[in-house]
Amino acid sequence: MSESLLITRERDFIEISGPESRSFLQGQLSQDIENLTEHSGAWSFLLDPSGLVVAWLRVICVEENGFILDMEPGFAEEVKDRLSRFLIRTKCSIEISKLNMYTFLGERDKAPEELDGLRSITVDWPFLEAVDYFTSTHLTVSEIHSSDIWEQIRISAGMPAMGHEITAKTIPAATGLVEISVSFDKGCYTGQELVARVDSRVAGPPKHLVFLKGSGNPLSPGTVFSHEGKEILELTSVSEGEDEFFALGYRHRSAENVTEIEQNGSFIQVIRT
Repeated sequence: MSESLLITRERDFIEISGPESRSFLQGQLSQDIENLTEHSGAWSFLLDPSGLVVAWLRVICVEENGFILDMEPGFAEEVKDRLSRFLIRTKCSIEISKLNMYTFLGERDKAPEELDGLRSITVDWPFLEAVDYFTSTHLTVSEIHSSDIWEQIRISAGMPAMGHEITAKTIPAATGLVEISVSFDKGCYTGQELVARVDSRVAGPPKHLVFLKGSGNPLSPGTVFSHEGKEILELTSVSEGEDEFFALGYRHRSAENVTEIEQNGSFIQVIRT
């Protein structure tokens, strides 16, 4: 990245605390958080009992028995409700938090001094050099970019998002996020059966999320590409660009060998699955 950027982000947060908070989350999240240390985090799914995604989120350990669940805006109430259903005689509290997130892209030592001392965590994603900062107050910094900028950055990095690539009808195996969000070595958790069953199948899920690069006529989410008379790919997010653009979309497993498509003046190619 040629320049540094500070971006204000719209996110939802839930604080989990109490002496049994770690064991409680261990039984609810797909990720193994048993050994998650202070100031570290990990991606995870929260699933319903049938194995469908309630939320893809980041769980951050802030102290031995204190965690923050960080997720796309608009999902905190649903996540809190889902977790609370299993909060029976458990020494653990679940509260929606009014934190603010600021993301700095670039070399960390060039970050504005206003970020010094704030709780922070490195963004663990390929092609991104970024750090997320959390605070209960609003920062006053001369140049803060809006969350619209982040939307373009996350698409250009191939990062999926709830409400776009991941919905209530999504199964984890279709997202390409199982490797970084699911532990197959931990004990039982809600929704585990479907995750394990699909993972054991040779064929895999009916469709799979892919990261794409394109050129030509601009496209929009919902655009469908066909190959040999069959619809094989639907775009879920598209970045803006004059000469080229990046996109995310779901490709049918019957077309897994189709890596380039040209249609109606637009050309796209799969660059990561």
